[in-house]
Amino acid sequence: MADTLSGAGAPGGAIEGRQAWLQALREGLFDPGAGFSMYSDGFDGWPLGEPEVVRALREWALPRRRGCARMLARSYAGLMREAPRFVQWRLDFGHVIECRELPPDIAAPSEGLWLRERGVLALPAQRERRAVHVQQAAWQASLQAFEQAWDLAEPGFVPVALGL
Repeated sequence: MADTLSGAGAPGGAIEGRQAWLQALREGLFDPGAGFSMYSDGFDGWPLGEPEVVRALREWALPRRRGCARMLARSYAGLMREAPRFVQWRLDFGHVIECRELPPDIAAPSEGLWLRERGVLALPAQRERRAVHVQQAAWQASLQAFEQAWDLAEPGFVPVALGL
Protein backbone atom coordinates (compact mmCIF):
# COMPACT_ATOMS: atom_id res chain seq x y z
CA MET A 1 0.00 0.00 0.00
CA ALA A 2 2.97 2.35 0.54
CA ASP A 3 3.40 2.71 -3.21
CA THR A 4 -0.20 3.83 -3.62
CA LEU A 5 0.31 6.61 -1.12
CA SER A 6 3.08 8.37 -3.02
CA GLY A 7 0.93 11.41 -3.67
CA ALA A 8 1.71 11.31 -7.39
CA GLY A 9 -0.92 13.19 -9.29
CA ALA A 10 -2.53 14.46 -6.11
CA PRO A 11 -3.10 18.15 -5.42
CA GLY A 12 -0.48 19.38 -3.02
CA GLY A 13 1.42 16.06 -2.86
CA ALA A 14 3.42 15.54 0.32
CA ILE A 15 2.61 17.27 3.60
CA GLU A 16 5.49 17.83 6.01
CA GLY A 17 5.08 18.96 9.59
CA ARG A 18 2.31 19.34 12.10
CA GLN A 19 1.12 22.76 10.92
CA ALA A 20 0.82 21.60 7.31
CA TRP A 21 -1.13 18.53 8.49
CA LEU A 22 -3.51 20.72 10.51
CA GLN A 23 -3.97 23.10 7.60
CA ALA A 24 -4.75 20.24 5.20
CA LEU A 25 -7.38 18.92 7.63
CA ARG A 26 -8.85 22.41 8.11
CA GLU A 27 -9.12 22.94 4.37
CA GLY A 28 -10.90 19.63 3.94
CA LEU A 29 -13.30 20.29 6.80
CA PHE A 30 -13.99 23.88 5.72
CA ASP A 31 -15.44 22.54 2.46
CA PRO A 32 -16.11 18.79 2.68
CA GLY A 33 -18.51 18.74 -0.27
CA ALA A 34 -21.33 16.20 -0.26
CA GLY A 35 -19.85 14.16 2.58
CA PHE A 36 -16.74 12.94 4.30
CA SER A 37 -15.24 10.12 6.33
CA MET A 38 -12.45 10.36 8.87
CA TYR A 39 -10.40 8.02 11.02
CA SER A 40 -7.96 8.53 13.86
CA ASP A 41 -7.21 6.46 16.94
CA GLY A 42 -8.58 9.30 19.09
CA PHE A 43 -8.41 12.47 16.96
CA ASP A 44 -5.61 13.86 19.12
CA GLY A 45 -4.06 16.85 17.40
CA TRP A 46 -6.93 17.32 14.94
CA PRO A 47 -8.40 20.85 14.67
CA LEU A 48 -11.92 19.67 15.54
CA GLY A 49 -12.20 21.93 18.58
CA GLU A 50 -11.28 25.11 16.70
CA PRO A 51 -14.15 27.61 16.46
CA GLU A 52 -13.61 28.16 12.70
CA VAL A 53 -13.76 24.43 11.96
CA VAL A 54 -16.90 23.91 14.06
CA ARG A 55 -18.50 26.97 12.42
CA ALA A 56 -17.72 25.57 8.95
CA LEU A 57 -19.12 22.16 9.92
CA ARG A 58 -22.26 23.84 11.25
CA GLU A 59 -22.77 25.71 7.97
CA TRP A 60 -22.11 22.49 6.05
CA ALA A 61 -24.62 20.51 8.16
CA LEU A 62 -27.51 23.01 8.26
CA PRO A 63 -29.07 22.17 4.88
CA ARG A 64 -28.69 18.40 5.34
CA ARG A 65 -31.48 16.15 6.49
CA ARG A 66 -29.67 12.83 6.61
CA GLY A 67 -26.26 11.41 7.30
CA CYS A 68 -23.39 12.07 5.00
CA ALA A 69 -20.43 12.09 7.39
CA ARG A 70 -18.74 9.16 9.09
CA MET A 71 -16.28 9.24 11.96
CA LEU A 72 -14.29 6.21 13.12
CA ALA A 73 -11.97 6.00 16.13
CA ARG A 74 -10.57 3.57 18.65
CA SER A 75 -11.81 5.88 21.41
CA TYR A 76 -13.58 9.24 21.61
CA ALA A 77 -12.66 9.91 25.27
CA GLY A 78 -9.88 12.40 24.52
CA LEU A 79 -11.89 14.19 21.88
CA MET A 80 -14.83 14.52 24.26
CA ARG A 81 -12.52 16.07 26.85
CA GLU A 82 -10.49 18.31 24.53
CA ALA A 83 -13.02 19.53 21.94
CA PRO A 84 -16.27 20.59 23.66
CA ARG A 85 -17.33 22.73 20.67
CA PHE A 86 -17.14 19.70 18.40
CA VAL A 87 -18.94 17.52 20.95
CA GLN A 88 -21.78 20.08 21.00
CA TRP A 89 -21.82 20.10 17.18
CA ARG A 90 -22.07 16.30 17.28
CA LEU A 91 -25.06 16.58 19.63
CA ASP A 92 -26.74 19.26 17.51
CA PHE A 93 -26.17 17.54 14.18
CA GLY A 94 -26.33 13.87 15.10
CA HIS A 95 -28.60 13.29 12.11
CA VAL A 96 -25.80 14.03 9.60
CA ILE A 97 -22.90 12.12 11.16
CA GLU A 98 -22.53 8.51 12.18
CA CYS A 99 -19.76 7.59 14.60
CA ARG A 100 -18.32 4.17 15.28
CA GLU A 101 -15.58 2.73 17.51
CA LEU A 102 -13.05 0.28 16.16
CA PRO A 103 -12.33 -2.65 18.49
CA PRO A 104 -8.63 -3.19 19.30
CA ASP A 105 -8.47 -6.53 17.47
CA ILE A 106 -9.53 -5.01 14.13
CA ALA A 107 -6.90 -3.58 11.79
CA ALA A 108 -7.12 0.18 11.49
CA PRO A 109 -7.06 2.12 8.23
CA SER A 110 -4.59 4.95 7.74
CA GLU A 111 -5.36 8.02 9.80
CA GLY A 112 -7.02 10.45 7.49
CA LEU A 113 -9.85 12.45 6.03
CA TRP A 114 -11.65 11.18 2.92
CA LEU A 115 -13.63 13.60 0.80
CA ARG A 116 -15.23 12.87 -2.53
CA GLU A 117 -12.47 11.59 -4.84
CA ARG A 118 -9.61 12.90 -2.70
CA GLY A 119 -8.24 12.73 0.79
CA VAL A 120 -5.45 13.46 3.25
CA LEU A 121 -3.67 10.51 4.86
CA ALA A 122 -1.11 10.48 7.66
CA LEU A 123 2.08 8.54 7.04
CA PRO A 124 4.23 6.86 9.70
CA ALA A 125 6.99 9.22 10.82
CA GLN A 126 9.75 9.19 13.40
CA ARG A 127 9.62 12.88 14.35
CA GLU A 128 7.54 15.30 12.32
CA ARG A 129 3.99 14.69 11.19
CA ARG A 130 4.00 13.44 7.60
CA ALA A 131 1.02 13.02 5.33
CA VAL A 132 0.06 12.96 1.70
CA HIS A 133 -2.81 14.20 -0.44
CA VAL A 134 -4.35 11.27 -2.32
CA GLN A 135 -6.74 10.87 -5.20
CA GLN A 136 -7.66 8.30 -7.85
CA ALA A 137 -6.18 4.83 -7.16
CA ALA A 138 -4.52 5.82 -3.87
CA TRP A 139 -7.74 7.42 -2.65
CA GLN A 140 -9.76 4.36 -3.67
CA ALA A 141 -7.38 1.91 -1.94
CA SER A 142 -7.29 3.91 1.28
CA LEU A 143 -11.06 4.37 1.28
CA GLN A 144 -11.52 0.62 0.81
CA ALA A 145 -9.42 0.01 3.96
CA PHE A 146 -11.60 2.54 5.80
CA GLU A 147 -14.77 0.79 4.56
CA GLN A 148 -13.53 -2.60 5.78
CA ALA A 149 -12.81 -1.21 9.25
CA TRP A 150 -16.12 0.68 9.26
CA ASP A 151 -18.07 -2.50 8.55
CA LEU A 152 -16.45 -4.23 11.56
CA ALA A 153 -16.78 -1.30 13.97
CA GLU A 154 -19.48 -0.75 16.58
CA PRO A 155 -21.61 2.34 17.26
CA GLY A 156 -19.81 4.91 19.39
CA PHE A 157 -19.80 8.60 20.42
CA VAL A 158 -23.58 8.56 20.61
CA PRO A 159 -25.28 11.94 20.19
CA VAL A 160 -27.46 11.63 23.30
CA ALA A 161 -26.71 10.49 26.80
CA LEU A 162 -29.37 8.28 28.34
CA GLY A 163 -29.82 8.04 32.07
CA LEU A 164 -31.61 9.43 35.07
